[in-house]
Amino acid sequence: MKKALTTNGNSWQLYINKPIADLLGINKVDYTVNLYIEKRVLYVSKNFDNISNVSFLTKKLIKRGSGFGLNFSIPILELLDITPEKDMLDIILVENKLIIKKLKR
Repeated sequence: MKKALTTNGNSWQLYINKPIADLLGINKVDYTVNLYIEKRVLYVSKNFDNISNVSFLTKKLIKRGSGFGLNFSIPILELLDITPEKDMLDIILVENKLIIKKLKR
């Protein structure tokens, strides 16, 4: 799926609708997800149990309408080589993981 980032204060945000949040295991009690980046690709999941020796960042999603927002700081965007003003994101959901990368033109 192709999506754009929106501004949110000093950062950029990706809207995650409720059906996708449900598939990721996000619920009304726990809004946290784990992020890890490998080769300019961002992986978002509730847990990375099946991956060993991975360092990841835990972030809390922001409640936004009926879904959630995932805020991207500038350093994360730089690691992904994304310029939010002009680049679109390619988003895939695989095995309860959201895979986010820069959409190739």
